[in-house]
Amino acid sequence: MTTTLLRRNQLPNFMRLTHINVDVEKLLSCFENKENVADSISVDCGSPYLNEAYKQTPVTTTSNKVLYKNGKEDERVYGELLPEYKGTYVEEVIRMFKSPVTRVRLVVKESGAFIKPHIDYDTTYSVRYYIPLVTNEWAYTAVKGKNDKEPEVRHLKADGKAWFVNPGNLHSAWNMGETNDIRLIVACNGQDDLI
Repeated sequence: MTTTLLRRNQLPNFMRLTHINVDVEKLLSCFENKENVADSISVDCGSPYLNEAYKQTPVTTTSNKVLYKNGKEDERVYGELLPEYKGTYVEEVIRMFKSPVTRVRLVVKESGAFIKPHIDYDTTYSVRYYIPLVTNEWAYTAVKGKNDKEPEVRHLKADGKAWFVNPGNLHSAWNMGETNDIRLIVACNGQDDLI
């Protein structure tokens, strides 16, 4: 395990992970017939930044909510896999990560969905990985570091790979295509997957 955690400005905007390779169809099948119900973190933190076409469904939860002085929840305690995903391919995918997995959620960006540019937290708090499962040529993610003149814009293909997306830099995502863009977002407490 890494002992020194790199800060947001020491890490790239995007990094493709070489050790994570998932079966996209098998992973998608785990979410069939699941209801889109946002967790409390998504409701509290996401509402000013995203529109109604941007949906988040929890995959993990917590039995021990921890609040900061500002009343926001600590997502690092959201590492308990929901019962409906235990023993499934979702659990197998989560175990592919080297660092302890904390909050995991499925994000469905319907046509017209967006999340406005925002900063979540520095990478010494947590890091975040995206596993694209369904996409179209009009779905993009953008990240702009403090010293970047322009945001770096990427179309993340649904090819079974995971991507580090720097949550400490200004970032945004949108889907202007006619079909859904679906991704699994995995937060980890540690940076071992970046090595």
